[in-house]
Amino acid sequence: MRALYISYFYPPLGGPASLRNVKTVKYLAEAGIDCDVVTVNELEYLYRDASLLDECREQRIFRTASLDPMALLKKSGLSRGKSASRLYMNTPERIKLRVRRFYPIDDKIGWLPYLIKAGKQALNSASYDLIYISLGPFSSGLGAYRLARSSGLPLVVDLRDYWTLLSDYDLQGSKARRMFSRYWEEKIYQQASLIVTATRGIGTDAAAAFGKELEAKLLTVYNGWDAQDFVDLPELGKPAGFTLAYFGNIYARRSLAALYAALKRLRDEGSLPPETRVRLYGNFFRETLEEIADSGIADMVETVPLLEHKQALAQMRVSDALILAINSSSPRGTLTSKIFEYLRAQRPILAMVPAQNEAAELLRRCGQDFICAMESADSVYHCLKRLFAEGKRDYPIPLELERGEQIIHLAERLRTLV
Repeated sequence: MRALYISYFYPPLGGPASLRNVKTVKYLAEAGIDCDVVTVNELEYLYRDASLLDECREQRIFRTASLDPMALLKKSGLSRGKSASRLYMNTPERIKLRVRRFYPIDDKIGWLPYLIKAGKQALNSASYDLIYISLGPFSSGLGAYRLARSSGLPLVVDLRDYWTLLSDYDLQGSKARRMFSRYWEEKIYQQASLIVTATRGIGTDAAAAFGKELEAKLLTVYNGWDAQDFVDLPELGKPAGFTLAYFGNIYARRSLAALYAALKRLRDEGSLPPETRVRLYGNFFRETLEEIADSGIADMVETVPLLEHKQALAQMRVSDALILAINSSSPRGTLTSKIFEYLRAQRPILAMVPAQNEAAELLRRCGQDFICAMESADSVYHCLKRLFAEGKRDYPIPLELERGEQIIHLAERLRTLV
């Protein structure tokens, strides 16, 4: 069985989106489903992880040009080596949002003509059983839709996040743009033979908005954790003191301001464990750095440049507690990719997430109950006090959330489409 797999995000790009795609292709290959990948060439991006290239298992790869802002920024020569450019990192979020809202659907629509051209080239050169599109960027769904219609092949749509139902971050900017995006979202779902969702909530909300007939097409495939990633991790010594660690980006409405306020209150009371530190692993935008500077505990907070994937997992394992943040205005199905690796690391998780949403439900099922509201310093304060007192527990390994197990179910469904 052979699939034409389309994804803007693919190694050497890193981060959650690229990681989901490389693991999906890898485990589909192990299940007997070969993939040819259409992806973008060099571009400006926050995450790069060349170590993921060792896990690529595609048969062929078609790397294309693009006219989206991040590809054009890379061509401009302003970025240097593996690091994101200073212009990109220091541009205020409000200006970036204006740029994103300038384009119909999303700012990656400049990739669309190149995607379609490469897709046609692939379809003319080999025989495929289906087309698989990983969204976002959501504009790439228009290309997959066109290729599926012209070829007659089944279309599989993988939703890593909400599209027009993302209620807490307005990427469209106007009613006309929202209507245009919603029109295409509905058409793509109607064309799809299977809709894969990274969370249950994404699928449930899509069916409620676009018709209950979608329910028969839905399959939840969590990002999960990869058993092979936790083999032969680098041996690291445990940092001195008590380390609260955060991994990944901080964007949109997410913030650690309430955490900083709670820690400051605990420090003023003399209630912190000795040498308590907050370590943020990743590349952080201007707003995050300003938030640290204004926190009143900047001396306790350390930013560490982005690590390769296995190095990051090793740091998770030696941290005393791991920080998770999801704003309360997020849709109920919002999950961050890191939650699964946090759970596998078997460290206590300070989960600043909505108490009734999917993330909290998943954490409780896995014995993690240090849950508080991201926006409430008082809630975080009381949760931290309990974590410091009770955090040393035996946490089970959530075997059912392993990536290979997740992809087995996906491969079974894909075979039913042929």
